[in-house]
Amino acid sequence: MAKRILYGIALVMLVAACGGQQRDNDTNQSSPALQEVARYTAGTSAELRLLSDGNLSQLELYYGGDLQELVGTANTEYVRDDAGHIVIDTLTDTDIVPAYVVRTYDRSSTYGAEVWYVLYPYRRDDPDGPWNIAKVQTDRPSTEDVARYID
Repeated sequence: MAKRILYGIALVMLVAACGGQQRDNDTNQSSPALQEVARYTAGTSAELRLLSDGNLSQLELYYGGDLQELVGTANTEYVRDDAGHIVIDTLTDTDIVPAYVVRTYDRSSTYGAEVWYVLYPYRRDDPDGPWNIAKVQTDRPSTEDVARYID
């Protein structure tokens, strides 16, 4: 009888420990979902989609309709022109033609830090793709920093 009571207590404690769910203190707040803010064609089968949730800038590269790769950085926003369009720089003086640069800026930077992404085809002789996204590894990128990815 004592064993049954002990087993019962152990079982109740196990169920109570496993069955509980951790909840946030404020369940009414949720982070906004990523929204597509722009879409660009890169070659005949490649497509670049730019997404944002107001905090995260995310680039998604599709090839043949399938997600090929994605990269993103939090606390950034896309650089836009005076008309509000996202700036995509086209690089034509490279061994790979074309190559593109998507620029974002650090929303909290006091000195103008930016995050740049370079898009270029894997093969020099096939500008239609598949493509690659590389994040430029400096906080104040320049065209010289981009050159190492595409030359």
